[in-house]
Amino acid sequence: MTFVAAYDNGSYSLPSRNVLAIAVWWVVIVGVALRALSLEGSTRASVALGGVIAALCAWTFISVFWAPSAENAFNEFNRVSLFLGVFVLTTLAARHLPASYWCNALAIAISAVTVVALISRFFPGTFSDQGLNASLPSVANRLSFPLGYWNGLAIFAALALPLLLRVAVSSSNAMTRALSVAPMPAIASAVFLASSRGGALTAFVGIVAFLLLTSRRWTASAALFWGLAGSAASILVLDSRNELVNGPLGTSTVEHQGRIAALLVALCCVLAGSAYALSREFASRFAEKRTFRPKPWLGRTIVALVVGLFVIGIVASHPIRQFDAFKRAPFTPTNNYAAQHLTSGSGSGRWQFWTASIDQWKSHPVLGNGAGSYEAWWPKHEPADYPHPVKDAHSLYLQSLGELGIPGFALVLSLALLGIGIGARRALRRSGEKRANLAALTAVFAAFSVAAAVDWMWELTVVAGVGIVALALLSSAAVTDPGRPRLVESNEPRHRQRGFGFGVAALVGVWLLICAQGVPLLSQLRIKDSQAYVNSGNTNQAIRAAMDARNLQPWAASPYLQLALVAEKEGQFEQAHNWINSAIKRDPSDWHLWLVASRLDIELGDSKGAQQSLKQAKSLNPRSPIFAG
Repeated sequence: MTFVAAYDNGSYSLPSRNVLAIAVWWVVIVGVALRALSLEGSTRASVALGGVIAALCAWTFISVFWAPSAENAFNEFNRVSLFLGVFVLTTLAARHLPASYWCNALAIAISAVTVVALISRFFPGTFSDQGLNASLPSVANRLSFPLGYWNGLAIFAALALPLLLRVAVSSSNAMTRALSVAPMPAIASAVFLASSRGGALTAFVGIVAFLLLTSRRWTASAALFWGLAGSAASILVLDSRNELVNGPLGTSTVEHQGRIAALLVALCCVLAGSAYALSREFASRFAEKRTFRPKPWLGRTIVALVVGLFVIGIVASHPIRQFDAFKRAPFTPTNNYAAQHLTSGSGSGRWQFWTASIDQWKSHPVLGNGAGSYEAWWPKHEPADYPHPVKDAHSLYLQSLGELGIPGFALVLSLALLGIGIGARRALRRSGEKRANLAALTAVFAAFSVAAAVDWMWELTVVAGVGIVALALLSSAAVTDPGRPRLVESNEPRHRQRGFGFGVAALVGVWLLICAQGVPLLSQLRIKDSQAYVNSGNTNQAIRAAMDARNLQPWAASPYLQLALVAEKEGQFEQAHNWINSAIKRDPSDWHLWLVASRLDIELGDSKGAQQSLKQAKSLNPRSPIFAG
């Protein structure tokens, strides 16, 4: 499922998310009905974390009533309900497989997606591009296939590192040890080709979190050493092939460099894995002879040296100067984009995005501006030094603050802190394989939580799905207590009655969530049908399809916009004007609707109305080049 969702552009699109959510919730219903899924794997931690996600889901839905676009807010509610479904399904299914199987499956799926991404660059034409070429020329050559977003791909790949380290420290098989380290150079290559500082940050946080939580730090450090050595070699291989990394792509030079790079990167992977496996065999023989045992002070000394070097590096980098560079508008490297971008201190506009989100919260400090409202807020308040269209605040926490106010921000932040705290506490209280499992899962969720603070990749369903699955598993009883009894004993009449009532309520709730996912899905499909009918000249069917979409989603603006466009194409300007006014009533913050209204006013000869509509459109997006002059 992880691989399929990743290949589908990360399941970012609305129809893809809706279909996936419907499938997840139906599996929950059928699994519970057939008693294939149960609450046996649940713990108080599971209930607490699930309750936070459910509360966030409910609050997102409530914001529909004050959001400028009920359609966008409802879509965001569906996004959160999908995450809730993934959490519930994972929690209910956790007992069916050992935690190690879950971790291995995630590591294999992410590594496989990473290999597919590298093949798409090394061997152009192997996969269809699926329209994934970036619209911005400065980033068109950054590796993004198959997720469709370079930072999303890099962060997704980096989430595999704690899971691979878990295998490296837990496995007793030499071949498995080698395979656990072998993907690390490939992951580093993907991060480099994506030129993603978010991916590098995710990798750093995941590795550090795992080292802090695992009890086998020396073994993990050895695996990490060989993984880093192979990663450094693979990056050197790529950096020496400028056209392959920075483009222009599609040339014979790139194809030649790709074939050689693929061979050398694969060799780096094999050598890194083999070196680690051999070093483990060598170390185990010394351990049997008791010729060397690291003293505790040695580890503390190394950690102190690393921390000291890290602090010295921060001071030497002139943090105030770096902060000023971060706040400035982004620059575009002209020569070696990948390397220069990775080492630059530019925030790529994030300071501007975050400032706009904070300003949005200041204007609606208690309840927020409503879910899905940032996209409309940005063009109206975008700064002069970064006049570019943006959909997200590039921070889950700050976007939640601006859109959902203090309650939404508190729920999102508490979910991250609770998840990390619960995972760390449970890991430190366990030993052996259980501790390694919990350390890896907690590290994955911690890395995801940090990445979500600096990027919008959490909207890629497959990336968020990995974080949610890790969260559900680290709180599950299956990781720590395989023989844990049911939360409710079925042989007690009172508990049976309560369980039946709870089951009925849960079934109704899940069915409503499925319906909520199906409504926008069917509506969007009918709008696409209408557009297809327009292109084929079948106006009657186009109107009928758009009317179906309107009947499904009467609160949404998009069906009314489609009806207006169909009527305009047929020259029915009065009817089109009425439709566009209905769309504006449902989303007055969308400047596109006002622009269409001004065009229709002109067709009707209402110059004053056209001027007013155009003025309103310009006020919602004052820096757009459309309104220049």
